[in-house]
Amino acid sequence: MRVLIPIDGGADCREAIRFVTSRKSWLENQKPQIELLYVQKPYIEHPMEEGDFDIQSWYYDDKIKAVFEDMAEDIATLPENVIKTSKIGHPAKVIASYARETGADLIVMGARGLSALKNLYLGSVSLGTIARATCPVLVCREHYTPKDENLKIGIAVDGSGFGDLCTKFAVQNKDLFGTDASFEVIYVHADEETVPSELLDKGVLELDKLLPKYEHKEYTNAVESPLAQLKAAGLKAKPVELRGSLQTTLTHYADENLNMVVMGSHGKGRISSLVFGSSTRAMVASCRMPIFIVPGEA
Repeated sequence: MRVLIPIDGGADCREAIRFVTSRKSWLENQKPQIELLYVQKPYIEHPMEEGDFDIQSWYYDDKIKAVFEDMAEDIATLPENVIKTSKIGHPAKVIASYARETGADLIVMGARGLSALKNLYLGSVSLGTIARATCPVLVCREHYTPKDENLKIGIAVDGSGFGDLCTKFAVQNKDLFGTDASFEVIYVHADEETVPSELLDKGVLELDKLLPKYEHKEYTNAVESPLAQLKAAGLKAKPVELRGSLQTTLTHYADENLNMVVMGSHGKGRISSLVFGSSTRAMVASCRMPIFIVPGEA
């Protein structure tokens, strides 16, 4: 397994390293190839004079050296065969493209706790990387690396194909979560469910009787396949049914009951766009614990 960890010297990327080093059994058994990537933003966009190139070279070399030296103590906690790489460009674009070029199976990165509103206007390296990545991305928060070897994992499902994709990832990488990890397949009903088209012609009283049955069917359909996959792999799993907005309800539940959340980059009504799902974006912005984002298959 190839794991790419983008670094920039900040506290959040150090948390990403701490998460990886905390997975001792996984490191020993799977022996993943870990690569650190530092992406330096361009010194100037359009050099006007020949001498500018010499200035850039000195500037880049100095910055790259400073970042790796500053993080030497953190890097020393990783396996000895860790690869150190530096690139120049816009971080979100470079990280995602480099991960594709090198065949990375997982990107583990930090996220500075920007609000969803700030992320919407200012952009974010972590959000930009998730939007472009073709492999799963684990976003880590400072001070929230799980201390337990065996984790409690929540897999968010909504009836779309991403539920199975997330479960497939969890099963294939079960060692990453601990030998005795437990999984919860979580479905969140919206506060105000949209009335399905086949029930639009029903009267109010009849609708009140039919809607709960319809909602229960949606829930069971969404959790059935992921639960079967987890149990077939010999993993402890149970379904969880919640109601409310995904962002607030799932975040609150995760804070109280889980070590980590796994969810798809999109949900129902996915569009082909670099802008990933609004619910996923909101979760990345608000969730305090590590969150795995699994992209759709190309």
